Amino acid sequence: MTFRISVDVGGTFTDLTIAESETFTQLGRHKSPTTPQDRSIGILNAMTLAADELGLSLEQLLAQTSVFCHGSTTATNTILEMSGAKTGLICTRGTKYTLWRGEGRRQTMFDYKMAPNTPLLRPYLCREVSERINAEGQVLVPLDEQQVREEIRQLKAWGVEAIAVCTLWSIVNDAHEKRIGELIEEEWPGVDYCLSCDIQPIIREYHRTSCVVLNAMLQPKVSRYLRNLQGELEARGFTGETLIVVSNGGVVPISEVAKKPVFMLFSGPSMAPAAGYYFSRIEGVDNCITVDMGGTSFDVSTVLEGQITTTKDGRILNYPTGVASIEIATLGAGGGSIASIASGLITVGPRSAEAIPGPACYMRGGVEPTVTDAYVVLGYISPKYFLNGRMEIDRDLAYKAVKDYIADPLGISVEEAAYGITQVVNENMIGGILDMTIRRGVDPREFAMVTGGGATSIPVSFLAREMDIKKIVIPRETSVLCAFGANNAPIAMSDVVTKYSDTAHFDYDGVNQAIASIANKGEAFLTRMGVAKQDQRFELFVSARYPLQTTELEIPIVLEGGRITPAVIERISLQFHDAYFARYKTCDRASAIEFVMWRNMATFNRPEIQLGVMPRTADTSLDRVLLSTGKAYFGEYGTVDTPVYAGDRLEYGMTVPGPALVMLPDTTILVPPFASLETRQSGYFVMNVDTSGKQSKPRSRNREAVGSH
Repeated sequence: MTFRISVDVGGTFTDLTIAESETFTQLGRHKSPTTPQDRSIGILNAMTLAADELGLSLEQLLAQTSVFCHGSTTATNTILEMSGAKTGLICTRGTKYTLWRGEGRRQTMFDYKMAPNTPLLRPYLCREVSERINAEGQVLVPLDEQQVREEIRQLKAWGVEAIAVCTLWSIVNDAHEKRIGELIEEEWPGVDYCLSCDIQPIIREYHRTSCVVLNAMLQPKVSRYLRNLQGELEARGFTGETLIVVSNGGVVPISEVAKKPVFMLFSGPSMAPAAGYYFSRIEGVDNCITVDMGGTSFDVSTVLEGQITTTKDGRILNYPTGVASIEIATLGAGGGSIASIASGLITVGPRSAEAIPGPACYMRGGVEPTVTDAYVVLGYISPKYFLNGRMEIDRDLAYKAVKDYIADPLGISVEEAAYGITQVVNENMIGGILDMTIRRGVDPREFAMVTGGGATSIPVSFLAREMDIKKIVIPRETSVLCAFGANNAPIAMSDVVTKYSDTAHFDYDGVNQAIASIANKGEAFLTRMGVAKQDQRFELFVSARYPLQTTELEIPIVLEGGRITPAVIERISLQFHDAYFARYKTCDRASAIEFVMWRNMATFNRPEIQLGVMPRTADTSLDRVLLSTGKAYFGEYGTVDTPVYAGDRLEYGMTVPGPALVMLPDTTILVPPFASLETRQSGYFVMNVDTSGKQSKPRSRNREAVGSH
């Protein structure tokens, strides 16, 4: 037997799923605390749990593992914490302030109180050299190689750890950038460096410069992390293939991403929407909202009519990456988010207790109240059955934290304080759902909500009721949903080329040549991966706009005989007008259309993991799965008796009425009084929510008014 293992490293927990490689059968799921000092330790701990369950040693498990998929927040956290390599930039004379100017000094033009964005690099680290290529690719000013050598030596003297290179119009002629790369290798062998023409050759100087600088900042730390992880696995007998989750929702070999770590920036959460759709599709729903509440953050993503919502310009801290990615709204609202008081109001997040010291109830030194502590106080988490009894938590410590920091200062009961914490964090999360749905003209009432993350199954019913969503799909893999998604993810690589043209004077030869270049890259990538020709899949997109506009819509393209023809342009034009109208409720069908960038997605869809099939039980009594009965506080319902059931013993055909707690080895499902829970044949759960009695609230109000920051 051989195995397919997938691991997703989060801020608080490291999640693992394991499947059998030949039959693609799901075998198990495991969670282990993340070890921030060395994340490979947490990964090996999770693997040890999987090995123990299979009756194997860690070495035996790894020796029999054919594929290891890894999603990680290492790149994300490096930028969020600004802990990347000290980076220098070599650029064309006259462009050293590109990062400082950005897209304007304020995100909101007329908000004079808003602080300007902080540039990624200080201007003194942006070293200008004499060279100039024009938009047609002609050399106007030759590269001053001696000046380049001097700037490399200066950056070395300043202790720079990585060098980014971005020159004007290298997207049409990369000769100068390539030569600067050669000079770096001559002057400073072994230093990490990257060229914008290799990383992401996109139009718009600020976006391309930002992308290559982010890549350079990440490269030493991420490549070192990946090398160390690979070494730890190989030292224990692993000889299989290591695949890394990237921002577009696919996986690529470790060798491909080590030089382009900017493609890992959204590695962790990018698996959630595909995994969520996997379950909603089984349930027969094409529209779904996947909500993923972990220990540190809350992620929202959507699937519309079977299509995952994507963006061609993922951003982090509002810095553009130019990288196509799954579109995800991320908020600082996780189980470890810390509650406090500001101006007499309860606030939650974005500060997090993370894995260490963690929530107060974890008994690791945390003293401030977190969302998890509030759940424990309210009776939503049972200390006796938490993580199947593998992890001890202390309700008294949670009670004390909420009392000392929230209840006593506000002069309210501890239960009211804990419930207030949950109300505020719920409001924060609802704001993220609104951003991805109603505020984009999408009606969430037509969607199913799918849960991911270890904490999501507790608040999800309250979120669904507020959004008037009646069906919630809760996979048994919910606490490891991203890891499960990685085990199902396709091998995928995205390549982009900039080639301007328009419908008035379309350059068929030039565009077809540009498209062929990225098509060849995609085919070469899949061939390196050992994918047979008949299994290779390619999707082509173009970024299009009306004349004089500064933003584009991405339109899918179907070629004729592998080429752009007049008939193809006619189809693209119709699609663009329709897409523009769908987005902005207006369009100009008589206008010309400009085409800016062309993107090719090369994909191999790996066989999906199969879920088991449960027989329908004749005995639907819940008495045989009852563990105990406790008390839980539900706001307007007060404190009520709440049965606690063993979730792993629930069978197909059983229905759990609320209120109830359903305990799984790695998560708790809270069934409030206004909901019920059913088990489906494939083993996942469906919660039916009664939204008829929900309290009406104005959804457009400023969330800061309820203590959200």
